[in-house]
Amino acid sequence: MGRPARIQFPGACYHVILQGNNRQDIFVNNQDRRYFLGLLKAHKERFELNVYAYCMLPNAVHIVLQTRRPNLSRVMQGFSTVYTKYFNAAHHMTGHVFQGRYKALIVDKDEYLTEVTRQVHLEPARAGMKERPWRYPWSSAAAYVEWGEGERDGLVDSDEVLKRIAKNRLKQSVRYLQQLKDGMKDPDAQRPPTVKGLFIGSPSFAASVGGAAAGAVEEDREGEARRILGEIVAKHGIDEERLLGRSQWREITRVRKEAIYRIWKEAKAGVSEIGRLFNRTPSAVCQLIRSAELESSKN
Repeated sequence: MGRPARIQFPGACYHVILQGNNRQDIFVNNQDRRYFLGLLKAHKERFELNVYAYCMLPNAVHIVLQTRRPNLSRVMQGFSTVYTKYFNAAHHMTGHVFQGRYKALIVDKDEYLTEVTRQVHLEPARAGMKERPWRYPWSSAAAYVEWGEGERDGLVDSDEVLKRIAKNRLKQSVRYLQQLKDGMKDPDAQRPPTVKGLFIGSPSFAASVGGAAAGAVEEDREGEARRILGEIVAKHGIDEERLLGRSQWREITRVRKEAIYRIWKEAKAGVSEIGRLFNRTPSAVCQLIRSAELESSKN
C-alpha cells in the first residue's frame, strides 16, 4: 500500500521528527551539529520558513516550523539529501543516515504552538540526559529563556510564542523557564492531544485541514520522488546527472532501474511523470518497471 500524501497548504505548521537509520546517531561530533543548524538556517531563508523550535538529540531531531507555501516535501527532501551527502563524506560512510520518511504532524498553531515548543525543549529530559533542558546547547531553548538569543541567532522565531505568555520580554523569559521547570516534574505529562497520529489538536481541527490534502498530492509525489532519488544517489555514490542522463554503462543502468521502480512503487508516480524526470519515453519506463517487477518476484 502506498504512503498517504502529505497534507500541505500555505501557512501549515508542523512538528517534524527525523530519526537516525536503525536508531543510529545522526551526529558524531559538534561539527556535524553546526553543519545541520547552518543547513536549517539556509533552508529557512531559501524557502521562507518560520522555525519556532528545534532539539537535536544524538539519534533524532525535532523541529517545529511553518511553511508559507505548500512545499514541506520539497524542503525536507532537499534538506535530508544534502545532510546525508555531507555526513557520509565527512565520516567515510555510505547509505542512509535517516530512518525512512520523516514524520510530520500538523499543529493547531492557534491553540498548541506554545505547548509544542515546550514539549520539544523537554526532549533532553525525556531522553534521560542529565543536562537541564534550558541549558542544553543543541536546542532552541536559549532563544526563549535568555534575552537576545533568538535575535542574535537569526534562526529561531521565538517572538510569536513568547508574546502569548507576557508582554514584557523579561517576564516572557521567566515564565517560559518556569514552564520548562514545571515540565521537568513529569516530561511526558500535559502532552497536547493528537488525532490519527497526523494532527496535534482537536478532532475538529483535523477535520478542518484534512481536505487540504487533495491539492497536495501532485507536489507530494514530486517531493517523494526526489527524496527516493536522493537516497539512491547517496547509497550508490553515483552522480545524479549521470543517473538521469543517457549513459548505458551497466552499473548506471542497474541503479537507474532501481530508482525508477522505487519511484513508481513508493511515490506512486505515473510513467509519464517518471519519463519526464529520467528523459525516457513512457514505454521505456514501463519496460524497466516490468523488468524490475520480474526480478523482485524471483527474490
